[in-house]
Amino acid sequence: MDKFPVDLWTVSLTTPSPSNLSDDEIERAQRFRFEGDRVRWTRARSALRLILSRYVGDDPFRIAFEYGPHGKPALPPINYVQFNLSHAGDWAMIAVSGSVPVGVDIERIRPDLDMTPLLERLGETGLPSAVPDLYHVWTRREARVKAAGGALFETPAANISAVDVKAPEGYVGSVALVAFEPEIHYCGNGRR
Repeated sequence: MDKFPVDLWTVSLTTPSPSNLSDDEIERAQRFRFEGDRVRWTRARSALRLILSRYVGDDPFRIAFEYGPHGKPALPPINYVQFNLSHAGDWAMIAVSGSVPVGVDIERIRPDLDMTPLLERLGETGLPSAVPDLYHVWTRREARVKAAGGALFETPAANISAVDVKAPEGYVGSVALVAFEPEIHYCGNGRR
């Protein structure tokens, strides 16, 4: 499988940052029940807009999203930019791949949570026994599903390739591309 470049941004959600949200995103953020969840979602989505503005050459506030049948956000096709966002705990990852559909997932490792039954329900086999390795299986699966724009319980197509990526301490992450193997370029934290 040929390689295709993916820019990967890792963003701390504990650092205050300016909000770049649209009116509908502000309304969505206000529906979060817990303040911490609202703040992390707002910071992740604001970082996404800021990072995408670098690729499309427009103001973060002017970026308009379209949504797939399972809620995956996308830019209008004229931009030729594919992206995906994932956040967990105090961190977010944003993958940008140019014209190839991309998925990204980051998860906080929770040693007290047994991932094996869930992965087995998803049809994953040959599972490792170590907790971090189970989380890698999960993030690869999630990234592949997100690249396809599908639902979690759908089996991702065989032509979607996922790789593990560097993540902050206590977290694991993966990036996936449709029809290509991801070639990761680490880009920093996405803040101005």
